[in-house]
Parts: sequence; structure tokens; C-alpha cells
Amino acid sequence: MKIRNALKIIPAFLLVYLTLIPNLSADGHFELSFHYSRWSIDILGNIIENAVSDAIESELEETISEDIKNEYGLDLVSYSQTVEFDSSGDNYGFEMRWYPGGLYGSFSIGLSVEKTSMKVGFKEITTDLEFSDNSDFQGTATGEFLIKPLSFHLSFRWDILPSSSFTPYITLGVGAASFSSIENDEVTFSYSGELSRPGFEPETETGGETKTIGEIQDELEAEDEDFLPLPFLPFIQLNLGLKGKITENIHLMVDAGIWNGFLIRGGIAIRL
Repeated sequence: MKIRNALKIIPAFLLVYLTLIPNLSADGHFELSFHYSRWSIDILGNIIENAVSDAIESELEETISEDIKNEYGLDLVSYSQTVEFDSSGDNYGFEMRWYPGGLYGSFSIGLSVEKTSMKVGFKEITTDLEFSDNSDFQGTATGEFLIKPLSFHLSFRWDILPSSSFTPYITLGVGAASFSSIENDEVTFSYSGELSRPGFEPETETGGETKTIGEIQDELEAEDEDFLPLPFLPFIQLNLGLKGKITENIHLMVDAGIWNGFLIRGGIAIRL
């Protein structure tokens, strides 16, 4: 469904682009490109990983404490956790660029539509809960946070030696995805640990849950908190790349750099 929505957006997206840009230069031309990327380790992180950590803390605290309260009638006094992350994902997109300087112009402006899968795995979450009768629960949890945002990007590129068969380039850009593009994506986790109660033998407790981002956001809003610090998911891009000429108007491209993490990308570009 999201892919169909993206395809519906592209014609309107191109119409706006063609309306805004055409008079920049009589010698200018367009370039269309399609690309695929692999993504890992959120260098900016802290936007996504802090949000995930806060959400997991809230969900684990609620799930474990309610499970134990329902079974033993104990009230939670304190909760603490540590989280180890493992981030990865991929991306594909369509981009249109405008070269005001013509076929061998160096500077260009690009607009793109991107579909990204960003997985933040929890290699290990360590939890420690204390309850009203001095009972203590210590355990570990694992899980996965997977979002698939649809985002829109503006970028500026400078080609070095644009008339050469091999052209290095530098790209700087920004983008954003709305919260609505990830609200149906899910956070999944499971836990296992040992509950120690005064006067009783230690007992093993297990459990888990799956919730959508929208459900977590609704719960946090009820507590006057937000899942994301901004009303959208931002993207920052800084890439170094190389284009290789196949024909006068067709180039293969490969680049690497920062794109809400470390990204390696390959694609094909067609100049009109």
C-alpha cells in the first residue's frame, strides 16, 4: 500500500519540480536516477536510538511490572535498564536533478523520493526492577524496532571534472519523513529473568509484546511525552561518489557517506 502511495506521489512531485526550476538556465538539463543503498549504524543516533530506548523502557517497565503484579500482587518501586543496539537497513529511491550549466555543468539541485528500511535491533537489554516487599527482578530482553519511512529530500551536488569519463562528486542534502509513514511499524520484544522474593525460592518469569509506533505514541502522549523529539523524522546527507560514463547520457554511480548512518549506494543516471 505504501509503495502504491509513493507511485501516486511521484507524478505530482515531478510536476512541482518542473514548474519551479525550468527558467534557471536556457542551457540547463535534467538527470533522472534510480539507486539502491545499504545502511548501517545510526551515526546521528541519538534521534532514533534515544527514542527507541525511551519507548522500550516504558514498554518493558509496564509489561514486566504488570505481569508480576497480576501474579504476585507486588507494586513496582524502581526500574532501570541498559540497552545495546545493532542498527542496519536498506534504501531505494528515485531522484531528479537539474544542472543549470548544461551537459557539462558542475553544480546541480536534486529532489528525490526515498523508501528506507531502518532496523534497530536490541542485542541485549538488561533490566532491574525492585518491588514493594523488597522483591527484586533481574532479567534480559531482546527485540527489534523496524521502521520503513517514505521521505522527500533536497540535495546539492558538485561534480568534479564533469566532462571526464569518471567524475567524482560531493553531495549535501536534507530530507524528512512524516510520523504517519512509520506509525504502523512495530516494536517487538521478549524478556526472561529471575524474581527473588524474601522467604521464597527464586522463580523464572518470561513474557513479551508487540506494539505499533502509533500505539506507543498514544501511550506516551497520555503521559505528556513524545516518541520523537520532532514532529517528523529528519535526514541529513553528506556523500562522496564517483560516476562512470557508459554513453554520453548514461552513467553508473557509486557513493558512500552519511545518510542518517553510514550508507553505501549504487545506481544509474540518465541525462535528458
